[in-house]
Amino acid sequence: GTKQHYQSTVRLVTGRKHQVRAQLSSLGCPIIRDTLYEPIAGMTLDWLSEGGEKAMVMDMAVDQCRVPKEPIGLQAHAILFGGVKAKAGTPWWGDGTG
Repeated sequence: GTKQHYQSTVRLVTGRKHQVRAQLSSLGCPIIRDTLYEPIAGMTLDWLSEGGEKAMVMDMAVDQCRVPKEPIGLQAHAILFGGVKAKAGTPWWGDGTG
């Protein structure tokens, strides 16, 4: 597409991936194909308390939020569990097929 994309490394302490998805979206950097959080990218809950046009825009955006039907661009690079480390290969969005 015509959108600019970045690849980032995020270290999860709690393992709660939805927090990463929500935080990146609130910064205006939603994860590729994340139809749950992408419609509200760049918006914060402050928009609701401000009321007016911003609240209306946010309401319309929330109505567009859907559970993703395709894989999103979120992948573990490596996992360490019980002394065993597994590393992932190139993600689908980085191999030219996504």
